Amino acid sequence: MTGAMKPGSMRRLVSRSLAAAVMALIGVPLASKVVCAQVRTDQTLFRTRRALDSTASALEAQAARAGGASREELLADARSLRERLTVGDFYPGDRVVVELYGGEEPFRDTVSVRSGQELVIGRYPPFALRGVLRSELDSALTVQARRILTQPTVRTTPLVRVLVTGGVGRPGFLTVRGDAAVTDVITAAGGLTPVGLVNKSTVRRGTERLIEEDSLRVVLQSGMTLDQTDIRAGDELRVGEKRQTNWLNVMWTTSIVLGTLTTIVSLLR
Repeated sequence: MTGAMKPGSMRRLVSRSLAAAVMALIGVPLASKVVCAQVRTDQTLFRTRRALDSTASALEAQAARAGGASREELLADARSLRERLTVGDFYPGDRVVVELYGGEEPFRDTVSVRSGQELVIGRYPPFALRGVLRSELDSALTVQARRILTQPTVRTTPLVRVLVTGGVGRPGFLTVRGDAAVTDVITAAGGLTPVGLVNKSTVRRGTERLIEEDSLRVVLQSGMTLDQTDIRAGDELRVGEKRQTNWLNVMWTTSIVLGTLTTIVSLLR
């Protein structure tokens, strides 16, 4: 899994991608033209192989001109992208909505990826998903279906199960489309509560922060999708909340302090 990437490296990679997105949006050129390739070439809701390869090449080119720790970080980011291109986006437990036509009966159902990165569709032999990106899923399954069907038609919708917590109306796990905008995920979770602060939101993977508040603001403002933001199944979108003053506790504490002061004054008389 691309989860083999160290969280620190993932954060750097996401930050670079988002920084490039900001510059592209406001029309300011980056001093180094890293990851701009992805912003300029990836116009789909899923990251394409061409975009990921172009970004990895740009990172490698910048690493060749850098030195020390910066060089190693850039190479680590490039390796992570190369790994995604090799391994693909689908792992055991991931779910996909599949429509397959061309057989004796049409197949329409939600299926789970099995061990070995395989997808079992009806009574057909398993379909291999190793090395397949979300942007390539329809074409990859169509090619494999042609081995057993004359004129197959395949349509898919990759799903991502994410945990939404914090200042939303219905916190908990949600299963949404991989091409859903991150803002749509917040809406699906019931929207913001009266104390919800979207500008204070973060994304976490396990115990590590994948996307910090400032970077996530860019994601939300630009309408980036889960796939474009590298949010995967199991990640947590933590929506910020305003600090609330517990006036009952304040009054209780104040009464105790005043009572104590009254007692001390009485003793001193």
